[in-house]
Amino acid sequence: MSKRAIRLARAGVVAVCIAAIGHAGMSVSAEPSSSDLQRKTSNLQNELNDLNGQLNNLISQMDAMTQEAEQLAGVMAETQNRLDAAQIAGEEQYEAMKLRIKYIYEAGDSSFIELLCSAESMTDFLNKTDFVKSVNEYDRNMLNELLETQEQIEAEGKNLEAQHQELTAKQEELSNKRTEVENMIASTSGQLSNYSAQLERARQAELLASKQAAEQQAASGQQTGSTGNRPVPPPVYDPGDSTGKQSLGSFRITHYCNCFLCCGSWAGGPTASGTMPTPGRTIAVDPSVIPLGTRVIINGQIYTAEDTGSAIKGNKIDVFVANHALTTQYGVYYADVYPAD
Repeated sequence: MSKRAIRLARAGVVAVCIAAIGHAGMSVSAEPSSSDLQRKTSNLQNELNDLNGQLNNLISQMDAMTQEAEQLAGVMAETQNRLDAAQIAGEEQYEAMKLRIKYIYEAGDSSFIELLCSAESMTDFLNKTDFVKSVNEYDRNMLNELLETQEQIEAEGKNLEAQHQELTAKQEELSNKRTEVENMIASTSGQLSNYSAQLERARQAELLASKQAAEQQAASGQQTGSTGNRPVPPPVYDPGDSTGKQSLGSFRITHYCNCFLCCGSWAGGPTASGTMPTPGRTIAVDPSVIPLGTRVIINGQIYTAEDTGSAIKGNKIDVFVANHALTTQYGVYYADVYPAD
């Protein structure tokens, strides 16, 4: 497909799209500028830094809670050991007390009477009476003390279990929050990567636009002279130069360059005849009207037919120029075309 045809087709598609959008009442927003993208990128980076800080804080809290849970587990194990020991001691004391009660029951009161009668004096008698009373009180006090110890240890165990459940709930809450923050980090990182890529493309586009603007300004400066800022029109052909030559007819003259806007994916490539397009030499023609390789004269300038295009039919000629600024500067006009040879 001709580079000129591609350019015209692209313009037609754009026109149709714009008409459809206008008909549907849709609004079209311009691409964000690099400054807008830079601001969004900076905001996302700050948000990402804040999320990473939250994540690090959560990890620190979870590590501290893990250590606290380990310490609590150790205390719970120690408390359980104390409870087991108290239960064993209580059982032993209870068994000893049962043996003494059994002995008293089986021996009857005679054993106590014999014990009291064996006293050598009143003092000895009172001492032995106090001894029997003391044994009974000791058993009762020891049993009560062991029961109190067991109850105290059981209360400590319940308190530690409650602390353990509370700590487990906090760990689960922190774990859920960590998952939430990690998901937010992943989402923000994706957005940041997307905006960073857009920012890079915007910078490249602005750099290209700046370069093209500089080229247009330079081309405009070259084409202006005593006329100031007014572009110099293409040179007018002197009919006297074509003496003895028969005109090929009046042709519609347009202009194109080797940029993406004019040539699309073929930008920078060769012509239909395999040559590289050259300003002041290359033109695109309809081969059925002007065969490729034919040299012609347009407005006093000799060109060579080297390119073609589906949009270049009949008496149409697309003249290759140095840059895109010149394609609009020279515009469209009609001129008689003469054979150069």
